[in-house]
Amino acid sequence: MQQPQTNAVGGVETFSTLGMPPPQRGRYWRDLVAEAFPGMVADVPEEIRADLARFSLGRIAIAQARSGAARVRRSSAEDRERTLVLHVQRHGRLTLTNDRSVVTGRVGDIIVADDSRPYSIDISAGNDCLILQLPESLLEGEASSVDWHGLLLNRLDPNVIFLRQMLDSLWNQRDRIADLADGIDTLVAVAAEIACRTAVRGSVSEIAEGPVQFARRHLNDPNLSTAMISEATGLSPRAVQKAFARHTHQTPTDFITQQRLARAADRLSADLHQSITGIAFDVGFSDSAFFSRCFRRSYGLTPREWRARTGTR
Repeated sequence: MQQPQTNAVGGVETFSTLGMPPPQRGRYWRDLVAEAFPGMVADVPEEIRADLARFSLGRIAIAQARSGAARVRRSSAEDRERTLVLHVQRHGRLTLTNDRSVVTGRVGDIIVADDSRPYSIDISAGNDCLILQLPESLLEGEASSVDWHGLLLNRLDPNVIFLRQMLDSLWNQRDRIADLADGIDTLVAVAAEIACRTAVRGSVSEIAEGPVQFARRHLNDPNLSTAMISEATGLSPRAVQKAFARHTHQTPTDFITQQRLARAADRLSADLHQSITGIAFDVGFSDSAFFSRCFRRSYGLTPREWRARTGTR
């Protein structure tokens, strides 16, 4: 494997095909996938743009993979401990195919695969996925023998939301992972088991979430957009725009911006110790200067002036 594209900081390893000559990217990415996920074979374009970051925490491993359209497949079991692989979809979609079913995960969903079983995963363009590798030894009692291969964990299930937020939090704190106490891997395993059991029981309604509801729940995601909502709900971009016009009388972009500004206005008044930039990022803006311009245009005051006027009431 070509080491110049590898970096490691604070226990987190990062890899990227960017900066490499395009003809070498495909081979590099195939070798990387085979090393990071033993037994996997990647079918990718030779000029693929992709990156991977990963770290270990006790007996679990967490990675973030971002790539263009591709396919990965596992054809045979490896002579090692069985591992559950949970794919937390953050952008784009994944479709897992095994000998029994085909399941598609959209933004917020989690797809479970058993690495001792054959399967393939089709990856959409612009994909962003967190991947949790959970060894069987962390599953207690009968959970270690339950067949969860190909299970789709619905993004609306509160137990799935809890697991997803736990993994997002660990990922966001990855630079300080060495400071975490022992036993966190066991907590992650318990949360994953609960989410899987809930899906097995089928406690979550299969009623699809509407585009406006999805936007409300993901306002603090700076990547929220018409395209992301379209991917998550399975609607075309045009259908998403029509839904927003019908229910909010706004475009998706205007709705998202106004909702974020309203949240920011409340925070500016109530939380006088949080920085203005911090509040802007918390509510979903990725540029503090852009946030300030939008805020002044909507409220007639800068964020600082708004805080000074309303925070003393």
